[in-house]
Amino acid sequence: MPPRFRVLAGPSYDSLSPLPVNTDSTDSSAAFTIKTPYFEGRIIGNIKGFVDDAGEVVTSKYFENEDRRKDGVTWSIQIQGRFLESISANDVMFGNTFDRPLKLPWGTAAALQFAHYIDPVLTEDLTGSKPWALSPAISTMPHITSMRHPRNSPLPSFNPIRPFVTEDIRPLLNGTTTPPSPPGLTTASKRKKYFEKEARRKAVTYGPDVVLHMDFCYGYFQFPELVLAIPGGITFDLKKYWDRQPVRRGLTVGRFVSEGKGPGQVFFAVQFEVPEYEEGQGPEPAADVEEEREPTEEDKKLAEDVD
Repeated sequence: MPPRFRVLAGPSYDSLSPLPVNTDSTDSSAAFTIKTPYFEGRIIGNIKGFVDDAGEVVTSKYFENEDRRKDGVTWSIQIQGRFLESISANDVMFGNTFDRPLKLPWGTAAALQFAHYIDPVLTEDLTGSKPWALSPAISTMPHITSMRHPRNSPLPSFNPIRPFVTEDIRPLLNGTTTPPSPPGLTTASKRKKYFEKEARRKAVTYGPDVVLHMDFCYGYFQFPELVLAIPGGITFDLKKYWDRQPVRRGLTVGRFVSEGKGPGQVFFAVQFEVPEYEEGQGPEPAADVEEEREPTEEDKKLAEDVD
């Protein structure tokens, strides 16, 4: 049977509900709503090759967008929201946390080297009793745009299947940086490079007057095979490292305030978990997909940088 997993979301790890995936809604009414004293927002997921509860493989029109298609995007978590209290951009982290030690496969060192290459500000502890890997959201998020919006007004609507293309963080930066907002941060690569420096992140403050729209989307995971494929021909069949226990927070995506190292206050969490199967009903290991994966535009850019 095709491998499947559940996607949950909520304001904390202990308060999670199903997250809408591949709804193809043209407005944000189908999104999952988060409202806490610290953060207000909406979350929606798109996963190419997602297997629903009926065992059917479904996808979304989101992946028909040219800019996401050429980058080989296979999954996306879109977040729209605002912080209800002022907080430094250096303290807001985005990444993965886990409840128990990981069964790390051969090749993990190469995968981590690649992860640090595409995300130089990544910090992690993957060998501890509760592993984690976190980066400042402003320098790791693939796509960010922002808008000034009255703090007492409802969040504006957005179209989940028409992801934004143009970066615009000027509304976030204007009036929140010292010195004033830098010019030219019109692409994700420029924004990520600029905010690699801690002092620049500390000069930016999130607050209730600015709404952020972020799209955390990548193409390294292949669905429904549940395979991780990174440039250089390295692939991992993730099911081989599944211990037949429910994987709680196996890939937990959330935003955290770091106090020292590791996760702290949770603003929200998105959790991927593998459901338990009856004996003999678990998914088959994925076929070798190394030769099936065509290099994406992102792979080509990375290869050029390495050369």
